Amino acid sequence: MSQGDMGTILKISLVMPFGFALVVAAASRAARLRRILAATYSVAAAGLSLALLNGYLELRAAPGWGPFRLNAFTFPVFLMFNLVTAAAVLYAGFRKGGETGGSLVPACVLAGAGFACLAFLSRGVILQVCLWEGVSASALAALAASGPARFRRKARAFLPWLASDCLLAAGALLCWVLLDETAVFITPPLTKGSEAQTVAVAALFLAGALVRLGAFPLHGWIREMLSAAPPDWNAFFLGAASFLFGGLRMVAAAVFTGRLVASDWSLAITVVGMVSIAAGPLIALARPTVRDYVTGMYTMQAGFLVTSLGLFSRAGLECCLFTLLVIPLSLAATVMCAGTLETLRGTGELNRQGISARLAPAACVGLLLSGMALAGLPPLDGFVSKAAAWLADIDAASAAPVGALAAGLSLAAVAAAAVALGRTVGGVFAPAGPRVVPVNRQSPVEGFAAVGLCAGSLLLGLFPHLLWDNFIPGGSRLLYSAGFTGPGVAIRGTGAPVGKAFVYYTGWSADAAAFLVATAVIVVSVYLASRAVRPSEGPASRFEPFMAGARGDFRSSGYSAVPIPGAVRQRVGGRGR
Repeated sequence: MSQGDMGTILKISLVMPFGFALVVAAASRAARLRRILAATYSVAAAGLSLALLNGYLELRAAPGWGPFRLNAFTFPVFLMFNLVTAAAVLYAGFRKGGETGGSLVPACVLAGAGFACLAFLSRGVILQVCLWEGVSASALAALAASGPARFRRKARAFLPWLASDCLLAAGALLCWVLLDETAVFITPPLTKGSEAQTVAVAALFLAGALVRLGAFPLHGWIREMLSAAPPDWNAFFLGAASFLFGGLRMVAAAVFTGRLVASDWSLAITVVGMVSIAAGPLIALARPTVRDYVTGMYTMQAGFLVTSLGLFSRAGLECCLFTLLVIPLSLAATVMCAGTLETLRGTGELNRQGISARLAPAACVGLLLSGMALAGLPPLDGFVSKAAAWLADIDAASAAPVGALAAGLSLAAVAAAAVALGRTVGGVFAPAGPRVVPVNRQSPVEGFAAVGLCAGSLLLGLFPHLLWDNFIPGGSRLLYSAGFTGPGVAIRGTGAPVGKAFVYYTGWSADAAAFLVATAVIVVSVYLASRAVRPSEGPASRFEPFMAGARGDFRSSGYSAVPIPGAVRQRVGGRGR
């Protein structure tokens, strides 16, 4: 592959979402055509992204198109976002119960993806802000297209999103007018602007990023959107776009702060992140609802991101970049599974109307694996990001006691998040299977979208060097060159013990992955042999792929079946056989 080929693939990747958005919108209520288009786009987007990855690793080239250019920092964000978008488009196109908005919701998702890809690669702050507003307009249009019901509540929940955009736009405008700067990542020395004006711009950037990330106590709008917006909207705009946008704004604000503002900002940013880390699991455990669990996990991820940046160290910045890239996989999968399960159960409350995992096995697997990643449990990529954050805290502890406090708090948060995950999974799925399975189950492709994201999360957890070695150091040094020292903030290098730990882990992770894969094969083989010896009693009327589950009356040899009450069947839209 030549650099010209990479440029052509990049142009197609940037234009394709808008073209598919127009075609999907024209498909109106032709559900079958809409699903074909969604599947075609997802395959094409994933294929083009992997082709760009192959070219980048082979040539180390950075193609561009006008003001849009790939580099060591923007390319991995562009790549991961496209992969998450492919799954989100599949989910929006195939979701059962998502027919209210017809083809307009998937079309708005595609348009938002197109604006987002352009924004990621933009080099000018004014152009980037305008493209981000295109994403916001697509999100608002998708809310309107999802149906008139509760639109006032949807619009009210969307106000913090708009407030974040206003803060960003105000900061960009002041940066352009007062500081005479138009670049996304500003390099000193400044030719215009006083210290007070520089501080005002940095404060606006930081505030906008914290609102969009849902950092505590600004997390309430995340729960409101999960409650008001449909699951396909939340899966893309909350699970992928919002977190990535907020994270990128936070990175830009931290680079701006580190280069141009005094060092006492470091402690304030770190404390804000630590509060969010501690509050996240508590929010998830405060009330027995799936929405509170998702909100708490969202806030916890924001806390780890902000804390890592606030350390102003090489280890913290590299941890932040890795977290920014991998967490959207798990967030989007969690939101998808939560939406599917709420549709099937008719409620978001835990320990009410529990269902069997046979009803939606993909949602069960997706909720468990994505929750493990968000909690920081092995062998998912979330474990790598939390371990890197802990090492960065230990590295910073030698210079500031707050690093040691952040390290201890991180371990406590991981333990509490694991408890929240267990309570959520146990509160959604019943210990005994239903006697009558509702007809309106999730479609196989709807389940495949979430499981596919979890598979990517597992792959990066087992082989983190695929992402870390190829992109993280290059992106880190692009933002802060080696040995850079700003007016008051020194980007500290990584200490020898922590540096060796990073190298050691990425070096032996392949061996650990081989051991875990072999163990998993043995466990699955033993399980299948056990099921062959003791099969479920009673034939099923119909079997479908794993992602959709099976339909029929079951009596397992391990428990006695219980029927789903008629009222519950009515709520989930099903009927007994």
